[in-house]
Amino acid sequence: AAAALAISYWGASILLHPPKMSALAVFPEDFGLRYEKVMFKTSDGLTLKGWFIPSPNGDERTLLMGHGWGDNKGELLAVTQFLSKTGGFNLLYFDNRSHGESEGKFTTIGCLETIDFHAAMDYLKANKPWCLKRLGAFGLSMGAAVGAMAIPRHPEVKAAVFESPFPGYRDVVRRWAWNNLHVPYFPLVMIVLFFLRLRVGRSDVDSYSPIRFIARIAPRPVLFIAGSEDRLMPPSDVRALYEEAREPKELWIIPGAAHGKCHEVAGAEYEARIIEFFRKHL
Repeated sequence: AAAALAISYWGASILLHPPKMSALAVFPEDFGLRYEKVMFKTSDGLTLKGWFIPSPNGDERTLLMGHGWGDNKGELLAVTQFLSKTGGFNLLYFDNRSHGESEGKFTTIGCLETIDFHAAMDYLKANKPWCLKRLGAFGLSMGAAVGAMAIPRHPEVKAAVFESPFPGYRDVVRRWAWNNLHVPYFPLVMIVLFFLRLRVGRSDVDSYSPIRFIARIAPRPVLFIAGSEDRLMPPSDVRALYEEAREPKELWIIPGAAHGKCHEVAGAEYEARIIEFFRKHL
């Protein structure tokens, strides 16, 4: 019993502190992009840092960008800079709490990160209100899940692209624990989630799941993207979220793509479909 408790406490620490946290090593100047450094406060007092990349052609269309667990705004920029260079959109990237340059002691993979999304929206409203006229959102993995949960509160977001979102928090934790540590859900992961609730101080941290929120985005359009070889957020999970969403909605499953590799596999088609989607709906 003592060993199970110790392992579970350690497991909660992994969820709160990603074991492969990426260093910020990619910057807009690497792609010849002009940008403005931004920072803003969350409602619980953290300072988040980001970049605002203006449209190269003066387009009003703007995208709020959300990165994955253990990643940062630079890694997301590396696979989405085409949204500026080819798409011509304004882009707001920011590091979620405890990632990149932002403050924070831990990540909750969705629950508290919705606070970060709300803070980014508040920044736009206060500093760049013109961006709200034609605003969309793009999220990858955790960023997609956060967007699915946060956007219902923001009617200003008129369309969204979610790549590899998870429908339920407990399911993705269970799958990650099995894929990476071969730890069964019962009883160890159940105890991990108990420690997680205790350490975060929120009883709903493991039930704060996109599938409870996704239907509220309608009638705004959502494009769901999944990789056929994604072992963390498999197509069945993304499809479950798609089916719970209301029209208008689209689902694109990219053959041969693993988690976070949809752009790498689909290449020009990936770029063209996302740009076309936002141009159509913003």
